[in-house]
Amino acid sequence: MLSISQAAKETGLSIKSIRHYESIGLISAPPREENDYRFYPDDIIQQLHFIFKSKQAGFNLKECKALLLLSEDEHRNSADVKSIALQKIQEIENRIQQQQAIVDQLKKITQQCPGNLQAKCSIIDAFS
Repeated sequence: MLSISQAAKETGLSIKSIRHYESIGLISAPPREENDYRFYPDDIIQQLHFIFKSKQAGFNLKECKALLLLSEDEHRNSADVKSIALQKIQEIENRIQQQQAIVDQLKKITQQCPGNLQAKCSIIDAFS
């Protein structure tokens, strides 16, 4: 069993995040010693690793919880897991398209700016 600081080091999460995950029920409540310190057994460390990796893949905490519950369900359907992943892919692709549209618009107005010593600037005009 690990202390919270050891668990943070082991999983790459902050102590604050681990406490938050416990407070919202994302992870199981760790057992406490007589001194009231939390100690994290292997099963909770595994949950924390899972959360860290799923967050790195772009999942929010609600989605992490759904995936974590599915990971712990021996009778899960892989179709349910795949559905969550496909939804995330679509969400990310939509955000990429939105960001690309912003880049394209900025390129367009930047190309129209003469970039000289005159005050006239199409970039400022576009934002006015």
